[in-house]
Amino acid sequence: MADISISKIGKTRAFRENLRFDVTPELLFKPRFANTSGNEEFIKETQGFSFYVEYMEGMDKPALMVMKTYRLTSKSIAQVTDAPEELLWGAVRESGARDIMGMYPLSKPLEDWIRSQIEAQAKKTQGDKKDAGHKGGNRDQIRQHHP
Repeated sequence: MADISISKIGKTRAFRENLRFDVTPELLFKPRFANTSGNEEFIKETQGFSFYVEYMEGMDKPALMVMKTYRLTSKSIAQVTDAPEELLWGAVRESGARDIMGMYPLSKPLEDWIRSQIEAQAKKTQGDKKDAGHKGGNRDQIRQHHP
């Protein structure tokens, strides 16, 4: 699992376009019968990227995590390193005992912070692309040659 800053994750268009604030640990892990048919709605309901706060007894502090869900599989893929600690604690305290295996939903202030950071980064990224076009550069071509 990778450590990542919110600004770096916000640069990724595919992430921004598939970010789901409506997918919570409770929704993702609610009991359901998983069979081969009839899961289409659940798959649509949860597919994409989501954030949650991880905290268990023995941890020094909560962590903001990124989860990727595809079909009926979910995986924590990164820990956001620059989330304000007071917002993380606020999410844990607000949720109380509603955690799912140490996974807490986002609080409204934490969600607002994430949204503002990602929107700011999206605007900056769009501005960078415009600047690159004016300078005659093409970032996509550069990425193909220098990953």
